[in-house]
Amino acid sequence: MQTLKAGILGAGGMGKIHGKNLSGIDGVQVTAVCDADAAKAESLADLFGAKAYGSFDEMLADERLDLLYICLPPFAHSGQFEAAARRGIHIFIEKPIAISSRRGELMAEAARKAGIKTQVGFHMRYGSAVKRLRELVRSGETGRPVLFNGRYLCNSLHTPWWIDVNQCGGQIFEQAIHVYDLCRFLFGAPKSVTGLMGNVCHAAVPGYTVEDVSASVTGFPTGAVASITATNCAVPGRWDAPFDLTYEKVSAFFKDPDEAEFHFISGGGEKIELFHQPTDQKLLEDLDFIDVIRNGKPCPCPIEEGLRSLYYVEAVVTSAKLDGKKVLVRN
Repeated sequence: MQTLKAGILGAGGMGKIHGKNLSGIDGVQVTAVCDADAAKAESLADLFGAKAYGSFDEMLADERLDLLYICLPPFAHSGQFEAAARRGIHIFIEKPIAISSRRGELMAEAARKAGIKTQVGFHMRYGSAVKRLRELVRSGETGRPVLFNGRYLCNSLHTPWWIDVNQCGGQIFEQAIHVYDLCRFLFGAPKSVTGLMGNVCHAAVPGYTVEDVSASVTGFPTGAVASITATNCAVPGRWDAPFDLTYEKVSAFFKDPDEAEFHFISGGGEKIELFHQPTDQKLLEDLDFIDVIRNGKPCPCPIEEGLRSLYYVEAVVTSAKLDGKKVLVRN
């Protein structure tokens, strides 16, 4: 088995998680780590016996990479994806793929032209309970989708770039996009959305320009509806994203992507299935990406999926800026 050489761009928390996952997979070697902060690059590279770089262009020139993990904050995307794609390097990119859909479109076009494999880090798709629901949907056991209700709840000022809307795009873009992506994944392509957002709890925080509360209502071509809310005014130290879904024959209440209650309704009766199978969702998506590269299987969450979810949250923010005017969602 040929060893796959991996590079990490972005030596923060996500770069460290994916680097550790990759270093534990047979036949994969992390050979290079790049970060604008040289000390962070050196520290992470030392964990894997990799070479540290402060320049992405230098890393591309020096290394013969098979795959690249892009773990940058939204504002830092400035053509690195396209440059790696032109070299035929397979790319895993963390969400959101960009701070604007135009940048995302350039990425998707570069990947298509290069014929590379891509994957976006929507790890919640890999939850065991989410997979169970997908099985029920595919079998026809759920019936048609009716209502999606999702929430994203936290209370944090964890990093300076995150509170700056020009650097992260806002909470909807940078955090709640996980819930919006799950909604798309489980209910299909949205048709239109209306959104509202505000800054209630952090108006006095210097430099805080992102929303700390938001809500949206989405309509689907099928007639189904979704309600998604988010806030940064909830319980400190917690990052909660519960969601529930109603189908014609099944109601599913998710504590998280690995734990849910499934209520089956048929013939006037009710059967309840309690499902809880803890998983390492980020490891599963990394294993899947390596399998995609090695065996040529279809990408489960390619760059195009990242772009479609970007279109979705972009429409929500556009609607909110128009005081809740209905906006069509590109797909």
